[in-house]
Amino acid sequence: MDLAQQWLASPAPGSAVKRTRVEYRLDGVQLEVDAVDCNDVAFERGAPVHSFPSWRLKRHYDGYHWMGALGVSIGFESLTERDCLIELDRTPGVVGVASQPMWIRWTAAGGIREHYPDYFVRLDGRQAVLMDVKPAHQSDDDVRAQFDMTALFAAERGWRYVVYDAESPIRGGGGGGANLRFLAPFRDSAISEDSPKLPEGGLPPGEVASLFDVGSKGYAHCYALLWLGALEADLEQPLSSMTIVWERSA
Repeated sequence: MDLAQQWLASPAPGSAVKRTRVEYRLDGVQLEVDAVDCNDVAFERGAPVHSFPSWRLKRHYDGYHWMGALGVSIGFESLTERDCLIELDRTPGVVGVASQPMWIRWTAAGGIREHYPDYFVRLDGRQAVLMDVKPAHQSDDDVRAQFDMTALFAAERGWRYVVYDAESPIRGGGGGGANLRFLAPFRDSAISEDSPKLPEGGLPPGEVASLFDVGSKGYAHCYALLWLGALEADLEQPLSSMTIVWERSA
């Protein structure tokens, strides 16, 4: 996942905003402050400000995803949000994630508009990333206007704002054969992040596995390095014995 690929806001959406307030829960306390006072809040330690509703015949999937890199379970409200968490789990530099970290309330001439972003991500070096998750085909004009306002809010804080809109059932989506969900159980099988030198054209997994001096664990080590990104493959295609694996590019 490229957390540097930010949502580009239109120049004018926030011009009519008179005041912005932020509500959040931290250490069991409910707080609400002006936006200018929330820049350094540790939102990654906060509790969700919005509960996951449940009703009979509900069509959306929700639950909690275990993030092995962080050692915590993070909530999701859809399979696309779960896919986002899977991607974050293998993204270098992520040191904290919180779901539904805040309510943002904008006061304008037409009244109050509010939004709770889906995730707050803390990177090493203290950089903050605010995230929303929405499949591209569901982003209408109103949704995009909301994203524009959120992007401007984040920019004023010195944060990044990313909209995760991927919908790939092969790479990591809700359909069968999702590659990242297959690779995830192997994440702790890597003996190291080092891999042997591979030929320029790469090798299939079986041949890569034979290069590791770990006996029958060669496949697990290969898959672990694919999860960690030390090795690469085309994860938009189903993983198989014919998949070509190559060394991570610079």
